[in-house]
Amino acid sequence: MHKRIFRNFAGLVMLCIVGLAVLFSVLFIRAAQAREIVAIKDKAYLVASMLNSGDFESYSGLTAGATRITIIEPRGWAIFDSYPGTDLSINRGDRIEFAQAIAYGSGEAIRRSVTFGGYTFYYAVRLENGNVLRLSSTLNSLRAVFPAVLPDLVIITTAILLLAYYLTYRLTKRIIKPLIEVDFENTETAETEHEEPVYEELWPYINKIYHQKLEIAGQLTMLRNRAETIEAIIENMREGLVILDEKGLVMAANKSVLKIFEIPKEQDIIHKNIQYAYRDPEFVQAVNQCLEGKSLEMAFNKNNRVYNTFLDPVNADGYNIGAIIFFLDTTQQFKAETQRKEFTANVSHELKTPLTTISALSEMIESGMVQTGDIPDFASKIASHSKRLINIIDDIIRLSEFDESKVEKDFIAFDIYELAKIVIASLKDKAAERAITIELTGQPLIIKANSRLLDELMYNLVDNGIKYNKDGGRFTLDISKEDRWCKITAADTGIGIAKENQSRVFERFYRVDSSRSKKTGGTGLGLSIVKHITEHHNGKIELDSTEGKGTTIVCYISTEPTNAGA
Repeated sequence: MHKRIFRNFAGLVMLCIVGLAVLFSVLFIRAAQAREIVAIKDKAYLVASMLNSGDFESYSGLTAGATRITIIEPRGWAIFDSYPGTDLSINRGDRIEFAQAIAYGSGEAIRRSVTFGGYTFYYAVRLENGNVLRLSSTLNSLRAVFPAVLPDLVIITTAILLLAYYLTYRLTKRIIKPLIEVDFENTETAETEHEEPVYEELWPYINKIYHQKLEIAGQLTMLRNRAETIEAIIENMREGLVILDEKGLVMAANKSVLKIFEIPKEQDIIHKNIQYAYRDPEFVQAVNQCLEGKSLEMAFNKNNRVYNTFLDPVNADGYNIGAIIFFLDTTQQFKAETQRKEFTANVSHELKTPLTTISALSEMIESGMVQTGDIPDFASKIASHSKRLINIIDDIIRLSEFDESKVEKDFIAFDIYELAKIVIASLKDKAAERAITIELTGQPLIIKANSRLLDELMYNLVDNGIKYNKDGGRFTLDISKEDRWCKITAADTGIGIAKENQSRVFERFYRVDSSRSKKTGGTGLGLSIVKHITEHHNGKIELDSTEGKGTTIVCYISTEPTNAGA
C-alpha cells in the first residue's frame, strides 16, 4: 500500500511538473512574442510620426536594426525597403496588413515569410500623404528559443523533481503512518481515551475491523477446539477411519487404520493410493465404486481379524470430492455368533441323543415289544439317559447364570484342602473301575470363597482327569499357596491335547475326543464351567498339555476376594 500510494503520488507530481515546465516554456515564448509585437507597433507609430513631420535625420537612424521598414504607395508598389536585396517589383497590394491600413489607418498580420524564413509579424500605418508605412520583424519561435533555455530548464526541472520526490515520500509516510500504527488490540470504540487519531473518518472502519477481528478470533478458537476434539476422538477410536480424495489418495488415517494394515507411521500412507495399504481386489473395487458415488458395506478378514467396512462418498455441490472408509472390528461379534451357532447346534445334538433314546425305549415298553424280564434293563437305560439329560440341563443353567452374573457370592472361610479330600473320595470308585491312581498333595489352606462352586470346580477337574486318562494311569490334585493365590493344580497322565485344540478346550461342548466323551457320558461343559468359576473368584486358568503324555490344568483362586463375582 505504501509503495502504491508513493508511486501514484510521485507519478502525478512528476507529470504535473513536466507539464508545467512545457507549458511555462510555451507561455514564455508567447509572452516574448507579445512584447516583441508591442515594440514593433510602438516603433511603427514613432517612424510614422517622424515621416509625417519630415524628421528624416531621426528616421534614418531608426532604419538600422532587425526591424524591416517598407514604404508602399497606395497602389501596392513598394517605394522603399530597408532590407537589402528586396524585390521592389512585387506588388504588395494583396497583403492583409496593407489593405487594413488603407481602409482603417492601420493593420497587422502574422505569416510565414519567404524572405526571412520564419513567422513574421507585419504592422502597417497609413501616412498623411497616403502612403503606407509597414514594419516587420521575425518572431522568436519555440524551436529557436528552446535550445538556448533547455539547459537551465533541465536543471530547474530536475531540482524541482527531486524536491517533489522527497516531499512525496515524506507525505506518503505521513499519510500511511496512522493506518500502520493502529492498535487493533486496544481499540474498542471510536470514543476511546487514546490519542486523537489523525483521520477521524477511519474510526468507524477501525472499530468494525476490530470487532470483526474479535469475532473471527472467537470463531477460530471454536473451530480449533472443535478440530482438536474431533482429532482426539478420531485418533483414540478403536475403529479405523480413512479419508480419501477424489483420486483415491489418502488424506487422513487414524492410528487404528495403521494398526489394521500394519503401517509403521501415518506419513507412509498419506498422499498415497489406498491400494498401498490393502490390495485385495474386492476391496479395491468397492473403493472405486464408492468414489463414483455409491455407498457400500463389505467385510474382510486380515490377520485373523474380521472387519466390517463401510464406504461412503463425500459429495459437494453435486460432485464427488472423496470418500470416507470406516473399519469396524467385529471379530468378537463374529466369534460370539459362531459360538452361538455352535452352541445351539451342540445343545440340540446333546439333548436330542438322550431324548431319542428315552423316547424309543419308552415306546417299546408301551407297545409290549419288550419282554417282562428285559423291562428292568430298559428302565435302567432310561434312567441313565434321563440323568445325562438332567446333567446337561444343569450345566447349561449354571453357565447361563455365570453369563448373567446371577451366581451367588456366599463367600465363607473354609479349608480347601479338606474340601479336595471329600471330592476325591466321591470319585475313588469311578477311578478304581479303570485302575487310575488318584493322589492329593499340598497342605491345608484356609481361603474365603464360595465352597459349593469350588467343590464343583475340583469335581470337574478330577472327573475329567479320570475320563480322559489311560487305564492304569495317574491323577494328582495339588493344593498350594502362591503369593496371594490359592493354586489348584490338576495333572493326569492321559491322552493329552493337541496344540491346535488347546485354545478351544474351555469352549462350551468342545470335545477333543468325541467318541470317548460319549462313552464316559461327558457333556463337554465341564472345563467351561471350571473357567467361569475361576473367573468368578477373580482368578485365572492355565493349561499345559502334551498329546499322548497328559494334561496339567492350573486354577488360581484369589485369596483376597474383594468384590469377587461382581
